[in-house]
Amino acid sequence: MNADDFLKGLAQGPDFLFQDLDLVNRRGLVVKFDRDAYRRASFLDHRAFRNDTLGAWLSLESIQRHTADLTEPPAAHAIFHVSHCGSTLVSRLLAELPGVLPLREPLTLLACAQERRELDRPTSRLDQAGWDRLFDATLKLLSRSYQPGERACIKATSACGNLIAPFLRRNTGSKAVLLHTDLETWLTVMLRHDDVRTNGRFYAQSWLKDLHALAGRKDIRLATLSDAEMFAINWLTTMLHFERARQESATRVRHCDFEGLLADPAGGLEALGRFLDLDAAKVPEIVAGPLMKSYAKRPNEAFDAATRARELQEARKTMAAEVNAGLKYAEKLCNEIAMLAPVGSYLTRSNTRNA
Repeated sequence: MNADDFLKGLAQGPDFLFQDLDLVNRRGLVVKFDRDAYRRASFLDHRAFRNDTLGAWLSLESIQRHTADLTEPPAAHAIFHVSHCGSTLVSRLLAELPGVLPLREPLTLLACAQERRELDRPTSRLDQAGWDRLFDATLKLLSRSYQPGERACIKATSACGNLIAPFLRRNTGSKAVLLHTDLETWLTVMLRHDDVRTNGRFYAQSWLKDLHALAGRKDIRLATLSDAEMFAINWLTTMLHFERARQESATRVRHCDFEGLLADPAGGLEALGRFLDLDAAKVPEIVAGPLMKSYAKRPNEAFDAATRARELQEARKTMAAEVNAGLKYAEKLCNEIAMLAPVGSYLTRSNTRNA
């Protein structure tokens, strides 16, 4: 296959995935994919590739021009989340319902989120009009489906909270699941393993930029923050994005507390299915199946709610001081920043509410 085949392939459907962006050289990567690959992939990055995966880098201008001529696909739905809170499992559960094509953490969407944070800077590689055009093309390509009645359900990367509003604005038929857990549980998850801490630190700049933009608190400096404080800001900023989405588009977003879903997986999945207008008849069969007994990111690895609860209980003993420091810092910011006040309802299990 040559480059022109990949460009023409965009009109054939999701078998040609707009997989990556290189804004430095103004080009995009299109790879050959298939339905089974979408269902298997926990992340649509290099880990989704096989040795025989075919792809081609094409000019961004040609991709955008070609995409503009395509028929508008059905409105996609999305899962936005605070990271490390069961989003892959929720995506896999929803993908078992009829009419769902799962796309998990596409790099092109993440690139749009990161570049949106740079638009006001003189160093930005895009102006607002250029970003709008890129975001429109990206969502149009990610929203393609294989058959009538099927919709893409895009699980965004956790650093994409700043895309909730433009995502919902683009198509009034789109809905968003806002997945979270309480801050105390989340801090325990984030602090207990070095690799998870590394992931939280990696996106810390993005979340702090969002807090600066939303709340105007430019006095907070990343270099002065401990991991617990940094992660508290990560969580607070994402939950603030969620709260703003609830205020602006209440009927098109749904908060989902992951701990509540684990406590009642059938009821939780049925509620999400109804919200997304999906046929939920198979829910009892799905939650009784292997997905609830395996680690969602690595389905061949045994894992269940009881194992998770046991690991968290053990981690709380060793991480208590750091977790408490993060909670106190979050409480401080909620008291200082008026718009964070509603988010305080989700700090601990004792006062978490599920909208």
